[in-house]
Amino acid sequence: MFKITFQSQTTHSAELEQEGTLLSAASKAESPLNHRCGGHARCGTCKVEVLEGAEHLSEKGTAEARVLEVLKAKPSERLACQAWAKGDVVCRY
Repeated sequence: MFKITFQSQTTHSAELEQEGTLLSAASKAESPLNHRCGGHARCGTCKVEVLEGAEHLSEKGTAEARVLEVLKAKPSERLACQAWAKGDVVCRY
């Protein structure tokens, strides 16, 4: 079991038993993370900054990398719909 923490105006956390996207963890944590395209790496509205635990996330895929490049994202930013967690992660949006 591992923990995904989301920091914004308030802090929300979810405990996961198996790998899952940061977006699904946000939903489980009842964290109001925007996402317009339904998790298909098209809009970038679910962009988060990974503060801790980046090593526990999946590698960036082609679609995610393309959207992040268009958004001029920092290296620490990921799309929550595309980043799969397999360990403790702390992120901010």
